[in-house]
Amino acid sequence: MSLGGESWRWLLASSSIPAIAVVLLRIGVPESPRWLLSQGRVDQARAVVERLRGNVEAFEDLVRNHVSARRVRYRELFGKKYWRNTAFGTIFYNAQVVPYFAIYTFLPLVLLKMGVGEEDTTSDGLLNLFLLAGSLGGLWLVAKMSRRGLTIWSFVFLIATMAPMAIWPDAPTALLFPLFLVFTFTMSAAVNLDQVYPPELFPTDLRSSGVGLLNGLSRVGSAIGTFLLPLALDGIGFSPTMLILTLVLVGGLVVSLLWAPETKNSTMD
Repeated sequence: MSLGGESWRWLLASSSIPAIAVVLLRIGVPESPRWLLSQGRVDQARAVVERLRGNVEAFEDLVRNHVSARRVRYRELFGKKYWRNTAFGTIFYNAQVVPYFAIYTFLPLVLLKMGVGEEDTTSDGLLNLFLLAGSLGGLWLVAKMSRRGLTIWSFVFLIATMAPMAIWPDAPTALLFPLFLVFTFTMSAAVNLDQVYPPELFPTDLRSSGVGLLNGLSRVGSAIGTFLLPLALDGIGFSPTMLILTLVLVGGLVVSLLWAPETKNSTMD
């Protein structure tokens, strides 16, 4: 803000840097051997496994037991066999991203409500450190914990740290801000699940459709949350807005308790 009226353009343009990096890194990345096999491109699949020094013997077993890909229909995602995984994935994903995008897009407004001033760069720096620590810690937690356990416990911690902001918005900043730091760490860690859990909810022939659906609906949810947060802060106030976001997290917890399957270490068919 202190760099002038055009500084927002540089802020948005800076997003192109990691995007360009990802495009360059994607060059030469092969297709999934399982997908190639499902398309009947066995030699290409074998070449990918050999290039990446995969388990060739396990791949040959997969080839011998492979059944030609059947014709799948999009509506199978909502059929008797997969509707619960589809519903769980959609609700769990949105219960994460709605509060995440809403709060961190309008972070200065939220911090002001907690008594943290616009010029308090120390608090802003701490939040960024907790975001970074959470993303790295989440990688470790995904590797060590079960999918179901990490999902449930992350919602528990998110609810426990956000509820005080909704119930006692006038609490001392010395109480609310540390809770918000824990919320930030937990949320940053939990979103690692978004990259590993949805693909494990569907078999190979439905995976791209299922993951695409969950990702698409999560973008709808995040857009709605981002649009409504400033309107809610102005219209109904800080406490009711935080209560609504807390209830979104509660919804994610309830659905996870009821429907979250355990997919860690399961064979991807």
